[in-house]
Amino acid sequence: MIAQHSQRAIGTLAASIYDDVLISTNSLRSAQNGMLELDAAVQRDQGGDAVANVLTPAQRARLTSEVAALIADLSVAGQGSISAEGRSATEAIGRRLARLHASSGALTLRLLLKELSTAREEVDAAVRVFAADAYGVRRDVADMVDSSIDRNYLAMGVATLAAVLICLALNRAIVPALNHAVAIAKSIAAGNFSNAINPRGRSETAELLSALAVMQTSIARHFGEIEDDAATQADAYDSRIAVQNARFEAALNNMTQGLCMFDGKGRLAVVNQRFIELFGPVASGTPVSDLAKKPALASIFSSAKESFFTRQMDDGTMLAVSRQGIAAGGHVYTFEDITERHNATQRLSYLANHCSLTGLPNRSRLAERLQELSADPGLIGETAVLCLDLDGFKAVNDTLGHLVGDMLLQAAGRRILDCAGDADLVARTGGDEFAVVHIGGQPETSESLAAAIIAAMAAPFVVDHHRIAIGVSIGIAVGDPAATLSPGDSYALLKNADLALHAAKALGRNSYSFFEPAMDERLQSRRRTETDLASALEKGEFELFYQPFVNVTQQTISGFEALIRWRHPTRGAISPGEFIPIAEEVGLIAPIGLWVLESACRQAMLWATPLQVSVNLSPVQFREATLYTDVRHILTETGLPPGRLQLEITESVLLHDTESVLAVLRGFRKLGIRISMDDFGTGYSSLGYLSRFPFDKVKIDQSFVRDLMKRENLAVVRAVIGLSKAMGIGVIAEGVETAGQRDLLLAEGCDEMQGYYFSKPRPAAELPAFLEAFSAAADLPRRRETVAPRTSDEARLPTGRAALTGFSEARAAD
Repeated sequence: MIAQHSQRAIGTLAASIYDDVLISTNSLRSAQNGMLELDAAVQRDQGGDAVANVLTPAQRARLTSEVAALIADLSVAGQGSISAEGRSATEAIGRRLARLHASSGALTLRLLLKELSTAREEVDAAVRVFAADAYGVRRDVADMVDSSIDRNYLAMGVATLAAVLICLALNRAIVPALNHAVAIAKSIAAGNFSNAINPRGRSETAELLSALAVMQTSIARHFGEIEDDAATQADAYDSRIAVQNARFEAALNNMTQGLCMFDGKGRLAVVNQRFIELFGPVASGTPVSDLAKKPALASIFSSAKESFFTRQMDDGTMLAVSRQGIAAGGHVYTFEDITERHNATQRLSYLANHCSLTGLPNRSRLAERLQELSADPGLIGETAVLCLDLDGFKAVNDTLGHLVGDMLLQAAGRRILDCAGDADLVARTGGDEFAVVHIGGQPETSESLAAAIIAAMAAPFVVDHHRIAIGVSIGIAVGDPAATLSPGDSYALLKNADLALHAAKALGRNSYSFFEPAMDERLQSRRRTETDLASALEKGEFELFYQPFVNVTQQTISGFEALIRWRHPTRGAISPGEFIPIAEEVGLIAPIGLWVLESACRQAMLWATPLQVSVNLSPVQFREATLYTDVRHILTETGLPPGRLQLEITESVLLHDTESVLAVLRGFRKLGIRISMDDFGTGYSSLGYLSRFPFDKVKIDQSFVRDLMKRENLAVVRAVIGLSKAMGIGVIAEGVETAGQRDLLLAEGCDEMQGYYFSKPRPAAELPAFLEAFSAAADLPRRRETVAPRTSDEARLPTGRAALTGFSEARAAD
């Protein structure tokens, strides 16, 4: 009975080892492996995105699932624990994981890793507890076996005499089997699962051995599976870590940026291949203080407070350096080669501030320099700005082409640069215009510089085998040391120099002029004129005056020239010589010219006598494609016969796009309009134009009439009259103001005249009275004159002169 009790106790203990120790240990191992996998996954997430430290929804879902599985494994392990300490350990881990499961939405990756690390350590401790319990079971088995043997020996001692035969019989059948079972149990408890167990028969010992055999096989299989799983999982984890490390190394060494990382103690921890290419090989663990001794790295690691900066290496390489701290301690440096970007930026900056043709600073750089000087009152008083304009450049550009023109600009820029001082700035401001910011004693040095530049430009240029002579006009503005200029006023000197340049150009070629305040006043007056001129036509401020064409020989008026006048409401009468050029420049001459033409035609239709009306056309009007159509429309609307209209043009109309202008003139001629060339003789090609278009009349310019007593002027007048008559073209002289001029023109054969000697320009309302007075004067009895021998010009004067003399005297009395 004692043996049976011992056998049952050993069997129960064996079942307990199988049910409690093996299953609970298996569940705990499963939880341990799950913990390793979860910890590895979280570390990957943190390593993949070092910036995002918050769990994503996908990460929270995965965490919830895996933590639930871990809690289930720990629950099984706790239920099968054979000790209170084991159950307490698994329950504590379960509660930690339950809290982790409940607060997963609020955890950061860093806190999650910390919690998992703590849980993993607690699982490792629980595994040790379970292992200790298993070894305790083994001791219990051994103790039980020993106790069973003792009891058996005691029972055998008590019943020695009564059961000698039984003992002898059983000694061969039971004791060896039990001893064998005990040995096997001890061997299994010691972890040996290869014991040879061969149960025979159907006795209790056979059943015990069979149970031990099943237990040994089951434990061996499960322990083998656990070891295999652990080894497989360890290998997989190592493989994943190796792959991650390989990827990290590949990414690190294929970066276009150099990278180095220092730990919290300032020792080099990580470095990539690009860093080595930039600065040479370095050993891991090298202190940052040692690296700072390298010449290439000294200035970089000494900038400890800067998070981003640039450094230029000795070989010209430009690096952009970024320095970022690490939460766990240390710093990461990245080095990017931005040489090409830096050079491109420098090039763009250069192009933005320099002329691409001459290489000189441009207007933008000029403005910057003036702003710099304006901030220094000491320098502004020594500063002068010279604005230069090349005289004759346009003719070179038009005749020799833009390539030669560009080469000429480059050569001119070099000559100006040679004349300027080292502290001066020479800029090309556009076209054929240059500017010099000159520093020196003013105004003497700026005047000397202007003279030097004019002298340098006077020497001929040899460009592409062409010998070219040009000049230069210079405007000079000197800074006022008493004036305080803000950056916004830095253009004042440039503006003043430009005004002075216009004055210099008016003086003629190779001249310079200093700025005077009156120049600015004239500019402001011009601007006011431009502003007022824009609305003058709409406000009805223009008026037409008429000056007669007088046929002196026939004592008749052949027509009138329409002349525009501007009566400004506050400035009074403004001279056409002032506002007509402005109207041409600002594009207002076209509508003003059409108004003059239409008004003159309408007023001419009201005259009692069908006299001719002459209207001037500006060269700018010929740029309008609708000029011919507009003139024809006005004739139709006003009803004026085309033969009564005469259009006056200057030869400047024919300087550009001559063929198109001639086509328009021929169109006017076909309509019956008469064409007259105004200011004849003032241009270099006036005679050439007479051969290209059959003008009806030429008007001798008043500049020749005014100084008609000069031999050269009289020769020009004589030539024009003779040529015109030879070509069948009428002649009229303008600007006749004296009887002497009248008589000389009559003597040369010019019968038609215009000028203040006969009448000043008059408004349309005065024309009827003027015509009546003229007719009355022409009908006066003519004085008889003694005809002297034709040895003087006076002998050739017609008798009608006296009547016109009386009329002009009466006109002068008006």
